[in-house]
Amino acid sequence: MLIQFICSNHRSIKDPVTFSMVASTDSSFEENLLSFGKGRYLRCAEIYGANASGKTSLLDAMQLMSFIVNESHLFNEDQLSRCRVPHKMEKDETPTSFGIIFEKNGTKYSYGFSYTDNKIIDEYLFYWPGMKKAKIFERDEKGFDFSPYFKKNAENCNDGRVKKYKLLLSIAKEETNIPEIADVYDFFQKDLVFFDYEYSNWFNYSAKQLRDNPKMKRLFLNFMHMLGVDIKDCEVVVDRSSMKQEITFSRDDSMKSSSQNKDDINVYVVYDKMTVNLKNESSGIRNLFQFLCPVIDIFIKDKVLFCDELERSLHPAIVSRLVQFFNSKSESSAQLIFTTHNTDLLCVDEIRRDQIWFTEMKKRGRSTTLYSLAEIKDVRKDENFKKGYLSGRYGAIPIMNESFFERFVNEL
Repeated sequence: MLIQFICSNHRSIKDPVTFSMVASTDSSFEENLLSFGKGRYLRCAEIYGANASGKTSLLDAMQLMSFIVNESHLFNEDQLSRCRVPHKMEKDETPTSFGIIFEKNGTKYSYGFSYTDNKIIDEYLFYWPGMKKAKIFERDEKGFDFSPYFKKNAENCNDGRVKKYKLLLSIAKEETNIPEIADVYDFFQKDLVFFDYEYSNWFNYSAKQLRDNPKMKRLFLNFMHMLGVDIKDCEVVVDRSSMKQEITFSRDDSMKSSSQNKDDINVYVVYDKMTVNLKNESSGIRNLFQFLCPVIDIFIKDKVLFCDELERSLHPAIVSRLVQFFNSKSESSAQLIFTTHNTDLLCVDEIRRDQIWFTEMKKRGRSTTLYSLAEIKDVRKDENFKKGYLSGRYGAIPIMNESFFERFVNEL
């Protein structure tokens, strides 16, 4: 599970901001929480804010950190600069920094790094094998050092292999057999899932699951029924006239885009008295088709799903049910973190104050600030959060110029 994320100098984020899934002392809606050790953590968090306030920048920072961890062992000298979008008012030599705390296989880890266009400035990895924090490795511009416990197994990580533009974690995953290194790397590669309606293609993954996985198909149909979509069955047919005879997937069979063209795969939705090609269904049904199977997989495998504007192309009632699904008391430790403009999700009888986050653009410096509703004083847990937000009490909403608006209308 994700516990905390910190970043600075990325897009609209200039000064360090901290996003936390650690629960406050609030005792309401305990079913919305996960337990690990003595800690209590959120299953779901929703992020609000005006357009261009930094909501997308925050999720983009998380995804960029994950990408650099996964790919930096393959970087050449100029690729690090392509993975940096510093704040427009920050100096070129000011590093971009990412830091994360998370749990994997029952162990808590803390990992982070800072970098400029051409080199890693510093990098660290700590863990909690017991009650106390312990070092796995630390790195600065002069070099790196593994703790004595890991030093022998890290001998292949020499200065010749660890280039200044590559992460030590990425190299150590390739060159060592340290289980803790593997767990941390796998957290970024397999446990963090980012969905974007424009760029994510989960169609093939869903098609394969519905064709080959009876349990997934049953869960998919049950979920559709729960959402009020009366589908009796789904049939997946691969066009045998195509040169490719099978649906192709990535090596780890994950939810990454495949090379198979969607036109080679036909999905038929079966109702009581008719069968409809998915291509002829509404955009809402098509979006649900590609979205639900991955969501079910994320829930079953205890992953973390990030989604920018969750309500995009989905009915608000369906979005609300998805949030309820992740907040439900279950054995899963899956988490959902998303940005939204849907104020109906600010429902006092379903959500905790610490699950509601806001981004706001500071006028001075044009940089993003991030805070949770739990950090605002005098907000009662039985307060009407939607009314409070729309009235501007919590900030993070567009500030309208009423006089300009009246002049604009009069000129129409």
